[in-house]
Parts: sequence; structure tokens; C-alpha cells
Amino acid sequence: MTRAKPQTPATVRRLESPYRWLERIAAFAVIGVMTGLFLMVRADQPPPIPGVGFGATDFRMEAPETATSARTGRITANVATADALEVLGASATDAAAAATALRESAPTRGARLRPGSPFVAYFDDSREDGTPLLTGVSVRIDPKTTLSATRRDDGTFFASVLSAKTSIALHRISGVIDTNLADAIHDGGGTRAQAETFASLFPEEPELAKGGHKGERFDVVIEMIADERGNFLEAGDLVFAAFNGEKAAGSWYRFTPDDSGLPEFFNRNGVAGDEFLSREPVRGAEISSRFGNRIHPITGDMLLHTGVDFRAPVGTPIRAAGSGLITDMRYGDGYGWFVRIQHERGFETVYAHMSAFAEGLTPGRTVMRGDTIGYVGSTGSSTGAHLHFEVLRNGAYANPMTLDLPTGRDLSKDAKVLAAFKAQRDLIDAARGADPLEAVPPALTASLNAKRPTAP
Repeated sequence: MTRAKPQTPATVRRLESPYRWLERIAAFAVIGVMTGLFLMVRADQPPPIPGVGFGATDFRMEAPETATSARTGRITANVATADALEVLGASATDAAAAATALRESAPTRGARLRPGSPFVAYFDDSREDGTPLLTGVSVRIDPKTTLSATRRDDGTFFASVLSAKTSIALHRISGVIDTNLADAIHDGGGTRAQAETFASLFPEEPELAKGGHKGERFDVVIEMIADERGNFLEAGDLVFAAFNGEKAAGSWYRFTPDDSGLPEFFNRNGVAGDEFLSREPVRGAEISSRFGNRIHPITGDMLLHTGVDFRAPVGTPIRAAGSGLITDMRYGDGYGWFVRIQHERGFETVYAHMSAFAEGLTPGRTVMRGDTIGYVGSTGSSTGAHLHFEVLRNGAYANPMTLDLPTGRDLSKDAKVLAAFKAQRDLIDAARGADPLEAVPPALTASLNAKRPTAP
């Protein structure tokens, strides 16, 4: 057998040399391509926020194009906005000034920006010392609203609220329950919150709040809010609900009388629900302490218990007992986080010891009966998770469980208001026969937009 001739180092070099030249050529080519891309690529430029003009939120227009960069982040519950801006490269002074301007421009003046809100910070990178200069910040607080803070020549920041122009179209969802009501409405383009509102309109059917029964028929009409370009922004309110179940059947129309300014659901004849207020703001909860004199569980004193306590796990939704105006929401020493609602006919309700408020809830906003306003907690003077629920009539505390409540409003007692209700009812019925997302009659669009509550 002939043995292979051993390869000397020189032999190896001769065999490898053609491949090494190819590798070197390829390496130079890669370096050339990367260099070209580096020269062509500019600083990261986030896409414009849907529904808001590009020029209104892009602060690069205020600085040389080649010297400005954009950096993105999100507001969090545990990190202050100023700290987040510092992490992105802003100085402590600029970060604090911009954060203060944003906070002061929020719809609820001085409120913390909502966790999860995306923001974009813009920097001038052309300074001689190499440190970036914060030139502007924009924060999207909801699909229709953006807060912006822009740097002035003197180094201060001025803020503004940018609101997209919106319009309302109506979208019908109807059919039968296959798995549960929430899934059926969500699959049709609605929200689970709208399914909760739907269920609250038929209290005679308690199983509906848990999803209903397979095969039961439902019909809803919801608002679909779009910007001026026709882009979908969010689902609005539920304006019509009809149901045909085992224990309940009927239809309800959402309407806001001009004399009260409070939205309510009325039947086809213009009559609201049987009772003015619900007595159970936490569905299915156990009453742990009733109205009346009792020994206070913390102080040991005999005191009047001014409400009813509903025991429920932390995070359980709390629902408005009736339509009304949010007049107060804050932290109180005894109540913890609480909400106060002013209703018609001299009634007020209070909801205390909350763990959190519902998203978007602010003083001055109107809510409807059944709307989620917060979540059960154990804040303030509390020995465990529960809701303390109070009802006041003409300023005096009343027992929520035995109080003689008035029935719902009958619009037939006011011919002008009834006529307005019938006009909107008929237009909603006409829209129910239209294709999904088809343009709504101008009269109905104007009515719905006029009745929509706005931030103070």
C-alpha cells in the first residue's frame, strides 16, 4: 500500500492560499456593505400615532434632521416619568421639567400618567460636549388623546393636549350564544365590558352575568369610534340591547335626556328600569356587616355603621348602583380609596376601601348603572377585603337594603324629552337594519357625539 506523502507546513500554505484570498475578498465586501448601511441609516424614527397628525407629534421638526434622535419607552407604575426620561438620556433638570409639564396638561390636572402609556422622547445629539439635549416628549394616553411637551428656547417646556377628531358609526352584533355571551360579543367586534353592561340590563337572568346559556338569542348595537381618516380607534358605548332568555326578555335603548345630562337605558316606551338604584354593587357578594349601630372592629367603639359591607376577593369589580356624576374620587383616612357618585332625586352613593379605580374614571365624568368604577380592596380602616357601600338621600345616610327606592324614570311625563327619545330610538332601529359599520344617519351621529361625556 502506498502511503500518503506527509504534508509539510509549506505544502499546507500552498494548498490554503487560494481559499484565504477568497475569504479576504468576502470580508472586505461585507465591511463595505456594513459601512454603506451605517452611513445611510438615521436615528430610530417611531411611526406616527394613529389618528394624530404627524407634524403635531414629531418634534424633529424643531431641530436639524441629522442631529435628532427618538427614543421610546412606557410609563410604569413603579418608575416616575422623570426617572424614565433620565434613563433614556435626559438630564435630571430637563426630565423633571418635561414630566411636570406633561402631568399639568393631563385631562385631570396634576394626575399621574396612566401606567402602560407609550411615550417618545426626542433628543438633539449635536451638542459639542456630546450629551443629548431633550427637545420634546409625547405620551399617548388613549387612542384619541396625546399629551406633548416641547422645549422652548429658554429651556422650559410647554405642554398641550392633542385630540384626534372623531366620529361615531354604529355596529350591530346579533346571533345566539355558542360558548358564552362575552365571547359572542367580543367575536363580533365588541368588548367584554359591553357584555357586562348587557348582562346588567337583565337582572332577572342571573346566569347571563356568568355567560348565559347556549342557544339564547341576543342583539346589540355598539358605537365604533373612528378618526377623521376612517381608522378605527376604539369601541364606544353599548346603545342597544335585546335578549330572549329563559327568565328575561326585552330590549333597552341608551338615551341621555337633556334636562339631566345622565345616560340611562329605557325600554321601547321610554320607561327606565324597575328600581332607581341597584342594592348590590358587587354581584354575588356576601353581606358581612349591615347598616346600623355596631362595635367598630378596629376602635372597639359603638358607632353607626353608615353603609353595608360586601365581602369579596381583592380585584372583584365594583359597579355603579345607578347613573350619575362622579363628584369625588381619592384616598380618605377611613375610606381608603373611594368614589362618590351624585344621582338624580337627591341621591348619592359611596364606594370605599377600593384597591384601584376603573381605567379612565375621573371626577366630572358620568357613569351608567352597571358600569365598573373600581375594584374591591382593603384600603383605609379595613380588616379585610370588602366594599363599604353607602346610600345618602338629601344628605342623610339610609339603609341601602331597606330604603324605599323610586322606580325608573318615565319619559312620557315630558312630551319634549319623549319626542327626542323616540327620534333616537327610531334611528337606532333603522341602523340595526344597515350593514355593519355602514355610515350612520347624520342626525343620529350628531346626537351620539353631542351626548358623549368629555373629560373636564
